[in-house]
Amino acid sequence: MVGNAWFYIRDHHQQGPVGLFELKKMFEQGVLSGETFIWSKEMKCWQMAKSHPYFSEDFFLLDYAEQPQENLAGQWKEQQKETFPNGRPFVRYIARLFDLSLFSLFLITLVSIFSPKFVVTSSPIFIFILSLILYILVEAIILSIFGNTLGKSILNVRLRTMTGEPINFIMALKRSILVTAVGMGFGVPLVNFICSYFSYFDLRKNGKSTWDRQIGTVVLYGQVHVSRILFVSIFPIALFIAGIFI
Repeated sequence: MVGNAWFYIRDHHQQGPVGLFELKKMFEQGVLSGETFIWSKEMKCWQMAKSHPYFSEDFFLLDYAEQPQENLAGQWKEQQKETFPNGRPFVRYIARLFDLSLFSLFLITLVSIFSPKFVVTSSPIFIFILSLILYILVEAIILSIFGNTLGKSILNVRLRTMTGEPINFIMALKRSILVTAVGMGFGVPLVNFICSYFSYFDLRKNGKSTWDRQIGTVVLYGQVHVSRILFVSIFPIALFIAGIFI
């Protein structure tokens, strides 16, 4: 049953499918409780999670910081005191903004060497949209090789599949496309704001973004010091201010 697709009832609606790894993460992060009804194809009927052999009542009484890990995400340092049933949208947003800013800086520097006129004559919005589109492929390559981006790594955020494995290139590419299209509206002014607005509340409500639900990826959150959050937040702002005066 470990490899089965699982379904669960939340907000009076059937949701899923998810893997066993992802289902356990939702229990640990407080998204679901022991009273949540679950079902897989090997079960005869729906039943409360705490009454299932995989999720005995003792499972929900354990200190998850001391709970042994059983999958490829076992070396991940879990949050010991706090849980994040709402998906930490701010941390995810600034991590992506940091990665995009860093890539934009690299792209502008590279283009300036070969075609300085292009950078001077192009509008900042056009350069941002171009960077956003090109970053789709770059992010997918980085995720498939290293399993994480620099911004996510600094803020202790990791991506995994529903079974706890690192995501492959195809999965990373699909996710990057959906994040850029659904979450950021390809950077188009106003559309970008609307997409970000709805994505934020979708993540707050469901604990998972639309793209993670569709592709089957799990976002893990670990402890992060406030100094790291400040660094990742200030970098894009400093880069933007520098761009104005250069």
